[in-house]
Amino acid sequence: MPETPDDILGDAGYAAIELVGRTGASNLEIGYLHDGVPIEAAGWWAHAQYKGARITAEDHTSPAAALEALARRLLTGAKCTHCRGLVALTDRGALAYATSTLVDGTPWNVDQARQAGQCRWQRVGRTWKRGCE
Repeated sequence: MPETPDDILGDAGYAAIELVGRTGASNLEIGYLHDGVPIEAAGWWAHAQYKGARITAEDHTSPAAALEALARRLLTGAKCTHCRGLVALTDRGALAYATSTLVDGTPWNVDQARQAGQCRWQRVGRTWKRGCE
C-alpha cells in the first residue's frame, strides 16, 4: 500500500511547513539528490526562500527529517516575535551567534541576545509552540 502524506511527513513535517509559513517565507521546496537508492539514502533537502535569502537543510534521511532540520535551523539564533526573547530549543538554553542578521534585516549580536532573555520553543504535535504563550 502506498504511503500517504501523513505517513511521509508526520507531525514533524507538518509542524515545519506551518512554521515556515509563519516566518514569512515566500517559497518552500523539498527534494532529494539521488535516484535509484533507498529512500533513506536519497539525500533529502528542504529550503525556504526569503527576500533573496535561502535557508537550507541538506542531506537528511527523509522529507520529514529535512523539514524538521529546516525548522530547527530557522529557530536557532532567532528571536520570538511575541516576547522578543531568544528562542531556546532545549532546557539548556538558547544558542546565539556572535554577530548575525535576522531574516528581516535586523542586526543581532550576543549582547542584544543576553538582554532579550529567552523563550523556550517546542514542537507539540503539528505545530511549534512558543514558551511565552
